[in-house]
Amino acid sequence: MSQHRLRSFAVGLALTIGFTPAAPAGAASTRLSTVASARDFLAGDLDGTTLTSDGRLTLGSVFTPRAWPEEAAGAVVFGAASDAAGRVYVATGGGQGRLFVSEPDGTVRVLFEAEEPNVTAVAVGPRGEVVCGTSPGGRLWRVDPKAKEPAKAGSPAGETGEAAVWSLAFAPDGTLFAGTGSKGRIWKAGRDGKASLHAEIEDTHVRTLLVLPDSMLVAGTSDRGLVIAIDAGGKLRTLHDFARPEVTALASAPGGGILAVATSVAVPQLSQQRSEPRQATAPVVSPTGAEGPAKDPVPQGTVSISTTTSPVRPAAAPSTSREGNAEVVLIAADGFVEPSWILPEETVYGARWDDGRAALLLATGPRGRVYSLNDRKLRLEAQVDQKQVVSTPAVPGGFAVVTSTSPGVQRPAGAKAAGKGTYLSSVRDAGRLSRSGSLRFEGTVPKGATVVLSARTGNSEKPDGTWSDWVRPGPSGVFVAPPARYFQWRAELSAAPSGESPVVERVEMSWAERNARPILENVTVLEPGAVFPRPGATSGSAVLTVTNPDENGAFAGLEPAREGTDATGKKLFRKGFRTVTWKGTDPNGDALRYDLEVRREGSTPWFGIRRDVDDAFVSFDSSPLPDGRYRFRVTASDKNSNAEGEALVATEESDLVLVDGTPPVLTVLESRTEGKSVVLRVKAADALSPLARAEGTVSADRWRPLASADGALDGREEELTLIVPKPDGPAFLSIRVVDASGNSASVSAEYPAEFR
Repeated sequence: MSQHRLRSFAVGLALTIGFTPAAPAGAASTRLSTVASARDFLAGDLDGTTLTSDGRLTLGSVFTPRAWPEEAAGAVVFGAASDAAGRVYVATGGGQGRLFVSEPDGTVRVLFEAEEPNVTAVAVGPRGEVVCGTSPGGRLWRVDPKAKEPAKAGSPAGETGEAAVWSLAFAPDGTLFAGTGSKGRIWKAGRDGKASLHAEIEDTHVRTLLVLPDSMLVAGTSDRGLVIAIDAGGKLRTLHDFARPEVTALASAPGGGILAVATSVAVPQLSQQRSEPRQATAPVVSPTGAEGPAKDPVPQGTVSISTTTSPVRPAAAPSTSREGNAEVVLIAADGFVEPSWILPEETVYGARWDDGRAALLLATGPRGRVYSLNDRKLRLEAQVDQKQVVSTPAVPGGFAVVTSTSPGVQRPAGAKAAGKGTYLSSVRDAGRLSRSGSLRFEGTVPKGATVVLSARTGNSEKPDGTWSDWVRPGPSGVFVAPPARYFQWRAELSAAPSGESPVVERVEMSWAERNARPILENVTVLEPGAVFPRPGATSGSAVLTVTNPDENGAFAGLEPAREGTDATGKKLFRKGFRTVTWKGTDPNGDALRYDLEVRREGSTPWFGIRRDVDDAFVSFDSSPLPDGRYRFRVTASDKNSNAEGEALVATEESDLVLVDGTPPVLTVLESRTEGKSVVLRVKAADALSPLARAEGTVSADRWRPLASADGALDGREEELTLIVPKPDGPAFLSIRVVDASGNSASVSAEYPAEFR
């Protein structure tokens, strides 16, 4: 049979990621979205397709939905089982306990109507007998599959007196075991219609039961998540204790092992009341492990069987990606427990071993998927429109899908319908308005089979009626759709006349983001003298508060950065320097280059200080600038990431900043002796900056702070006085003043020569 290995959207057409049409002004670089692994493909939705564990998309089973009868309105599905003839029995509740049957032709009818509001479990025995359990009261009912009157279809099969029957399992000899809640008991019933207590487990609910080929009984519990083996005498042995609270399924594995599934879910409490025909009672959320009063035997705790109810049609249960998670382990015959798989974002509601696939089938939610698991390889077998798949009973042609809400039971549609299938990708967010690009796939297409790709665009996160129509790529590989923020692609697979399926292994979709203007923020001029050393500095350095060091140590920190160290964000002091910082970002992720300019107040032209820098700061010597007030302007450009003529710029200006390089003027007003002291009085004046600090010293001793005559050193003109004890010999009395721009000046008087 001829097959073709393709990198195309149709046989013989190789698509390119580049675009044939000329890019419009304002275009940015091309972005590429690739789906090439099982994890990638699982983000989308499948219809009539399947996904192998190694990420190969191919045709799979198609399931035909059938609507439930009116009696199903408001029903909550608890479980399902099938018989050898292909009938599927579905246990429901939520106000009226009913057992529905889906016939092999797909029709669904009410088979049995219980006296209790919930039918919580169903099983088919080795001779085809059908038994179900109810809540509250924990009664067992034997149901005639051929009965025509639901009210007369059941006969008592045992009384447990428990709050609910959660699970049923038949032994090869026809003995029936019933797992109940909320006291963790297992009951045994024979064909005489009498039930007796078989075992009691130290947990709340017996959620699932399994009879092994050697007749050993195994139970899975909730709320402790235990797997317990029970021998013929009722003796218990714990096989595994899950970290998750509920064991939802048990299955026999080849070689005598047990496959156990545990999950974490938030589940409601059962209703114990009947509802009027048009008014269903919704389950009420119950805290895990809570117990009701003795007169109210409604089961409490965690049991994952619930959905919301509706008075018209069963509605999908609300769920999120955090609804729960599940774990599968293999318990070997010798008791060794080996992890098999973890589903981090999906809940497993049921599981069974499928001999035809030689794999464990997992019924999951909230995406309505059925997986098969074998030898630590997970395959997506099917996906349906409903959110929760609760069971996958065996039927001729494969398995049926039982969902928690209408249409309830979906059966495989047959080989003819399985010749076509669709895959719908998850929505790709370009982040902003973008132009459509190319679409291509890699895979294998047998002769006569097809893979058709198409794409659509829209500006709402969820596709709706405002999105574009589906469009196919042209001969050049470009698909032409309206510019938009969101993109989605679709693959339609058709089998060859021989029945061979095409295989898709990789899909690439590209788009061109519209170039967006850079964003500039927080243009700030740091205090005089604060600098960032160039080595090791990067863009985006944070703005920090810096206090100018004492003049004695002004240059102490200016040594070069040591090799291999990161000086990013480290601030130093350098007299006469100024630093301008900013924050620049680009919506497209383009690299930015910056220009820094300055303009004096009252002047028109801007003068360049630095050009084409990639750091988000510039430290420069401000001494060439005449004293005055200035504004600094930063221009950001994405020119290095875009074609000529398509780059965009953004500008931002600082507030007015004082540049003052002139020190204060000091004038000696008086130098005199006064008793045992000497006094030096000085007038300090500055043309632009307020005075910030004044200090005095004698003969180069330690500088000591001086107060101004008015008590506040904050003006541009101040009077300062230095009074010290009369020196024993010749000395210099000095006063130093520093203005707010960091300029300093000092004056001295010689004692006794200049003192009177």
